[in-house]
This record gives sequence, C-alpha cells and structure tokens, in this order.
Amino acid sequence: MKTKEMKQVCPTCGEEQELVAKRRRVVLHALPQLRSPVEIVEPFACPRCGQEISSTIRFVSTDRNVELPRMMQNQSAAERQYGHIWKIDGQSAMSLTYPAASVPGGNVLFPIHEGRLSSCRAIDRYGNPDLMAEFAVEYLKQYGVVAPQGRLPRTVTEMMPALHLLVNAAELVLKAALIRSGKSQGRHNLKTLFCRLEDEHRKEAERRFAHARLNAPLNALGADRPTVENVLGVYDYGSAGSSVYMQTRYFAEPTTMLRSESLKGSNLVKDIPFPIFLPVVVQTMLDVYAYFSGAERLKRLGADVAHGMRDPGNDQHGDWGLVPASIDLVVIRVAQRVAWDDQHMDRDIFSKFKASQPPGYTTSWMHGGQSLLFYRADEDHPDDGEAVIDGLECKVWYAGRLGMHSRDLYLLADALRNQEDFPMLQWTNSSKG
Repeated sequence: MKTKEMKQVCPTCGEEQELVAKRRRVVLHALPQLRSPVEIVEPFACPRCGQEISSTIRFVSTDRNVELPRMMQNQSAAERQYGHIWKIDGQSAMSLTYPAASVPGGNVLFPIHEGRLSSCRAIDRYGNPDLMAEFAVEYLKQYGVVAPQGRLPRTVTEMMPALHLLVNAAELVLKAALIRSGKSQGRHNLKTLFCRLEDEHRKEAERRFAHARLNAPLNALGADRPTVENVLGVYDYGSAGSSVYMQTRYFAEPTTMLRSESLKGSNLVKDIPFPIFLPVVVQTMLDVYAYFSGAERLKRLGADVAHGMRDPGNDQHGDWGLVPASIDLVVIRVAQRVAWDDQHMDRDIFSKFKASQPPGYTTSWMHGGQSLLFYRADEDHPDDGEAVIDGLECKVWYAGRLGMHSRDLYLLADALRNQEDFPMLQWTNSSKG
C-alpha cells in the first residue's frame, strides 16, 4: 500500500520516497482499569532500504481478562519492558508509562509496578493557577456525584468524602486567585484566604453570592443572609477545635490526639457542617476567577484574544492569541540570543533600548523563549515583521495574533489599568537600522 500522505525523506537513502506499509504490530496492555487496551501499530518504511520511517498508533479497548501465563512465574523467563499508552485530545495530552513483563516473543504486557501518569502541561516558577482552578471545578463536580441526593446521609462516614472534596474545591479556587495575583497563600484557613484576595475580587464575589438563587427568598423577606466570608468561616473550625479539612480525614481519631488540653481523653459527640451554601460559594468563586482572568479583562477593553489561536511559528509561546492592534498596542519581540548573554544578563543593546524606550509591560520566558515589550501604538507604528529599531534586531507584532501565556494576559491587564500612563513607542523611519 502506497500513500502520498506518507511521502517522506529517508534518513538512510537521503531521498524523498513514498513509504510503503509494513506488517502491523499488536500489543495488549493487561490493565483492567483501562479496559485492557490493544495497541495497534501501523509502520511505514522506505521502499528502497526497508528502514521504518514512521508509524500510526491507535489504542482500542478490549475488556479482556488476561491471565498470567504459568511460564512467567519463573522470573528468568520474563522480559522486562515499558508499556506506554497515551491520548491526545485537541490541545491536551495524557501519557501513561509503566514497567511491565512479557513472555519472550509475546505481545501481552503485564504491569509489574506502579505507572506514571503525565500531561503536557508544565508547572513553572510561577505555578499554574488556571490548572488549580480546573481541579476546583472537578472537585466541585465530584462533590455533586458523591454527596447523598434528596435524603439525609445514612452515616457521617457517607458524607465525609463529599465534604472533603468540597472543602478542597474551596481551598483550590481561593489559592488559584491568590497565586494569580502574586499574593501569599497562607495555610488552610478558608476565611483568611478569602480575606487576602484583591478588594475588587472579594467585593464581586459577595455581590454575586448575594444575588444567587439560594439567597433570593432571604432578599425578598429582608432576612439576614449569609456572606461568602462567614460561610467559609464555618469550615475553619470543627467541633473538636480542628478544621473541617482535618476532620474529614481524622474524624474518628482518639481524643488523646486532640490539641485542646480540655478535650484530650474526653468522650465527644462530634458534628460537622452540612453544606447548604458552600457549593454556591465555590461556584461563585470559580465564576469570579474566570471574570477577572486576563483574557476576560482585556476583552472588556476591546481586545481580540482567543484560546488555542495564534499565528504559526516557533517564535512565540502560550496557548492564547492576542491581536495587539485590537487594543491599540504594538509589541516588540526580541529573540533570546539578541536580548541576553550566556548568563541571561541583558546585552548592552537591549538595556539601552529599554532605557530609551521603557515599555508599559514586558515579559520574558527564558530557556529558548523571547522578551516581549508592549507599547501604545500611534498612527505611525511600524509594520508587522522583522525589523531593526534603534539598532535592535526584533520582530514587530501589531495586526498579527501573538501567542501569550495566561499569566502574561493577566499582568498585561494590570498594566493597562492606567492606560493614559502606558508609554507609546517612539517610532520614525529614522528608527530603522
């Protein structure tokens, strides 16, 4: 079988060839929790030298119950290998590797130890608050699945897993907001975390919660209603002096383990909060987190910014694409080799440029990345593309869609709060060369 889609250069022959399909390979992964998937490899090789150049791989679930062959009970008869299963869905990817054993010459891999699950999302020196918020979303969703519905819990044990998920969801979304704002996280005191949020974010959360459906009857009656702050405070202290976060794990520990001297060794009938308003509070905080994201704040300024969309090329980073012109900005991209020396210190040309034209916002991602300098654009802005401005080699972004990280967007939105103070790029034709 020949196909134009498989036309590639053979590294051995050095010529472009239409590859030919070779015999497929099949490997069964004996992992019942993953429905024992079969890995089907379709290799393609050079028709001249026979070297395998590329392959397509897919995984098909089988639900097979694979028994361990008797001959594998003899360790010397087993071959050690590594199994690898992955799934790519849009821009996300999950990958599982695990150590395995197989019958010599066989096509079944049996796990012999724990695997490692990884995703394509790296955690850098700034953390990944958006990923923390995703965890909070999932924990809140699982709370709705695990919590008893339409009835009282039969036992406190039945309620504990759901409560633990909910308290964790609250903690995660609060810490995500604090990390994004560059503020201290502190410990697991939910009320304290909430009080550390930016005033604007805290007020928006209280405003939204006050108008939530669950509070509508209280508003109509003119009755006292809870606030986000005092709802979160309920979960900071349990009946034995420890937080609910701790109680959901150690509810039945001996009272001799309690910190309170007056309660140590006593007989206690413990109680725990029953969530009525906390699920609404967590959802409110997630909504507020999204509302104050860099992308949404820039959109409210008129920005054209979209996730998963940016101009092609390897000279940019991030999952978001921003059109600087949509908010009257022009961006100067300076390659790492131009901006920094081998010790990641600014070169003289870069220092002088920033001193003569201080940017309104700048971001650098190092390790093969680049520096981005943001300016207000006037009518005589430079055109998109490679340029030399005041002796500095750079690339101009104006009408193109520039790739950016979520954190970049958030800090850029901060920098644009005082738009009148945002500096303009001083550009004339004499700036070239």
